[in-house]
Amino acid sequence: MINKNLELLAPVGSFEALKAAVQNGANAVYLGGKDFSARASANNFDRDELIEAVKYCHIRGCRVFVTVNTLIKQTEIEDFIEYIKFLYSISIDALILQDIGMATRIHEILPDFELHASTQMAAHSLNDVKYLESLGFKRVVLARELNVGEIAQICQATDVDIEVFVHGALCVSYSGQCLMSSVMGTRSGNRGRCAQPCRQKYKIYNEIEDTYVDTGGDYLLSPRDLNSIEHIGDVLESGLMSLKIEGRMKRPEYVATVVSSYRDAVLNYLEMQKNRTSSLGRRDININAKSIRKPVSQETIDNLYTIFNRKFTHGYLLGEVGSDIMNKQKPNNRGLYIGKVIGFNSKSKKLKIKLEKELKKGDGLNIGGGQIGRIIRGKTIDTIGHPGQVVEIDYTQNIPKGTEIFKTSDKDLIDRVQKTYSEDKDYVKIPLTAKLYLSLGEYPCLEMSDPDKNHVRVYGESRVEKALKVSIDQEKAYKQLAKLGDTPYCLDKADFEIGQGLSLPISQLNNIRRAAIEELSAMRVKIKERNYLSLGEHKDRLSSHHENKNYVEEINVSCKNIEQLKVLLDLEVDRVYYRDIRTIKEAIKISKEAGKKIYYYMPRIIRTNEKYIYSCLDQLERDYLDQLDGFRLSNYGEIYYIRKNFADKEILVSSWLNIFNERSIHFYRENNMGLMCLSQEMSLNQIRNLATSCHDLEYRVYGYTEMMLSEYCPMGVLTKACKKNKRDAQCSKADYYLESSDNRRYRLSQDENCRTTIYSDQRVSLIQDLDRLEDAGISKFELDFSFEDSLETKKIARAYIDRLKNSKEVDLDIRNYDTGHLYKEID
Repeated sequence: MINKNLELLAPVGSFEALKAAVQNGANAVYLGGKDFSARASANNFDRDELIEAVKYCHIRGCRVFVTVNTLIKQTEIEDFIEYIKFLYSISIDALILQDIGMATRIHEILPDFELHASTQMAAHSLNDVKYLESLGFKRVVLARELNVGEIAQICQATDVDIEVFVHGALCVSYSGQCLMSSVMGTRSGNRGRCAQPCRQKYKIYNEIEDTYVDTGGDYLLSPRDLNSIEHIGDVLESGLMSLKIEGRMKRPEYVATVVSSYRDAVLNYLEMQKNRTSSLGRRDININAKSIRKPVSQETIDNLYTIFNRKFTHGYLLGEVGSDIMNKQKPNNRGLYIGKVIGFNSKSKKLKIKLEKELKKGDGLNIGGGQIGRIIRGKTIDTIGHPGQVVEIDYTQNIPKGTEIFKTSDKDLIDRVQKTYSEDKDYVKIPLTAKLYLSLGEYPCLEMSDPDKNHVRVYGESRVEKALKVSIDQEKAYKQLAKLGDTPYCLDKADFEIGQGLSLPISQLNNIRRAAIEELSAMRVKIKERNYLSLGEHKDRLSSHHENKNYVEEINVSCKNIEQLKVLLDLEVDRVYYRDIRTIKEAIKISKEAGKKIYYYMPRIIRTNEKYIYSCLDQLERDYLDQLDGFRLSNYGEIYYIRKNFADKEILVSSWLNIFNERSIHFYRENNMGLMCLSQEMSLNQIRNLATSCHDLEYRVYGYTEMMLSEYCPMGVLTKACKKNKRDAQCSKADYYLESSDNRRYRLSQDENCRTTIYSDQRVSLIQDLDRLEDAGISKFELDFSFEDSLETKKIARAYIDRLKNSKEVDLDIRNYDTGHLYKEID
């Protein structure tokens, strides 16, 4: 069912892009300030620009959301809160956040500040949304991996607003769960500085056969761009509230083209369905509903291809998977296909093209750069070539016959969309209602109101007189009131109470109209008066939780199979985090026989319709369930589910919930959760700033890093008809690696749902750094075993135990390891 309060949400990276979004029909924009934004390389807005942006948008009925969707370091908290208070004071409509600690802190200090859960929070299930809703989030931006069916399930079962990406770049990994950029360098996606290693070249290497797999392209992790416009009806019928366009780093022309295209498509679809209960808010004066035949024209589709694409996909949103979402040949703009090369004249230096789409002078092509000059048809020099024609263009180099030619810019399109934001003119209007009162001997009175229930009443400077010759009537009055020119308003409805035979100078009617518009505009941009707790009061409230205690040291182990578990149980490990639900009963049995604590380590992703994990837990016999010590969780939906179904069990927090500051620790502690593992991206200096003033904490000190978690399976190239059955899949027949252009190999692993994890090429090993971590306040140490056999698992665990518990000097002979982020602080 279509949501009654649809919103078209546009990306904004500059003030020019802001104008482009608003003037082409966006109901809301999202933008970043100079700090704490997940697109740190965009231009972004300083404080003065933010104030002007709010004024510009609010007067035009457009909401403004600010992205602060990064993890916040402990040393940044005070600056962050001060910045949030500034945003609150200038009437920013909502914040988009990733950091759970900062979100709950803002909710305490500024309870009426609307909070949106960023896609960086990886909300991928109904349970995730339910939990975030319980924390006070007004809106959740769903993971890009969900399809319209899953979105519909969520929309039907929750009252929170649902926002979904409908167009633009895709991440190949679940957002907020990708460490690839920071592991390969220091630029973290969780800090808004992703270096996009997914857009680089890779090979697939078969270790057993010592061969490379034919993949049909080099850019194995580079997704196409999402484009859902041709299926806008399916998107709307899912019940989502906000249609989100990606692209805060894109040019204003891109923003204008995509926003206007989607606005027209949505309004056309609503008109075709005669859906009078839904709207996109402000009136778009360019819509001609009577001429609508289908939601999207071919011209609109071509415009989207021309303005930017890396090939298009309907994405997971509309059911495309595998190679259909990837562009292995090219990681950058492709353009609109317009024809093929059929020849080259080396003497005259002319390239001959058979056109399938229109080509004009001033257009840009994917060859050579620059703009097209003359277009030659036979002996005729022209400015345009039409589909079906053979044309020649000036070109200095030979290009092979059959080469596809793409248009990467369209002069007419650019000129047209630039007018919408470069001229001092409003193209999308706010509809106003007016009522004019004219009575003999009284001052003329004009009332005006807008859709937001703002209302003004203004009076003229001189009294209404009896007409000597020509009297004013409703038609004349309406004509003057409707003269709203280049203001952001249009007159939608007017009522009149005008006595007979009265006179009012046109100049006075114009003056009171202008005065009414000025007062109404002032009301629309007025900064709201908001109250909040002082930072000092909030510090005092938190200070009672800063207690230093002497905590017991622990070696805790994460393992994937019974073979690893058995050898670990013979050692002095304290807690076991066991990952395999299929063998959980045996794991519980032998762990308890060995006198060890055991926790089920739940997967990072459990989609709404993936019932297997929860079904296994629900069916776990009471004897086994009673012996299970608790759960180690990696997403918000799991917290919701475990709290609801196993309230008596201890909850531990894994590093995948991205604990980066004391406020996150405080949040989990206040919600009665146990041991917390810090983010793997925290450095030793950051830990020192945090751990000594907080609770008992854990840090991961050994293991391969899970750099990326993706619904895309690169191993799909191994067979044309992959049945997604791990027992029979070709990918289970060998060990496969992604090999980068600098010859580093990253192991690939698929789970039972064919979800892919890409592991680091080097193991993190901090056995020589345990003393420093202890001094910094860490008392619990996690060893994370993945591909190690039982002998290597035992050897490594014993070495860490000897080093930590027995104070032995240990030289652990591990080839190809590093120290992770301990001494490499992320940007």
